[in-house]
Amino acid sequence: MKKLLLTLITCCAFVVNAQASLGEMMKENGIDWILGSWKAEQDGNAVTLSYKWSVEGHVISSHLKMGSNETHALIGVNPKSGKVEHLGFNNKGDKTTGEWMPFGDLPMLKVKSINESAEERSMAVAFKKVDDETIELQIYSVDDSGNVASSSDYTFEMKKN
Repeated sequence: MKKLLLTLITCCAFVVNAQASLGEMMKENGIDWILGSWKAEQDGNAVTLSYKWSVEGHVISSHLKMGSNETHALIGVNPKSGKVEHLGFNNKGDKTTGEWMPFGDLPMLKVKSINESAEERSMAVAFKKVDDETIELQIYSVDDSGNVASSSDYTFEMKKN
């Protein structure tokens, strides 16, 4: 009887402490439209961006290619903080860390990258659904304190691939 009671208490504690999966969070916030492959041309260079499930409902892999630069990253929920985190590396050895967050009614990725010379750069990208075949990326500056600028530096559209 003690074992049964202990098992029930443990299961109940797990259910109470369980947080939403990344997939549930995306559906709840209506942003699962970001999944898929997207393409654009920017300054004469092809730009491709994809988001797909690596672990269904829990981990997204992203792939960004702009000219000769290529970045692979993973996105998932940090179980301790509940934040949606981003970790990536590119073909030049740069490491990118970031956090996904709401920006008004848009999903935003705020990232910091560090290169082999220990130089750091920060920026943020907000994603806006234009229609089922088009998204708009809004690129924002981020200051040294981590604050996102109030208006975007530039925007461009990407089409479903």
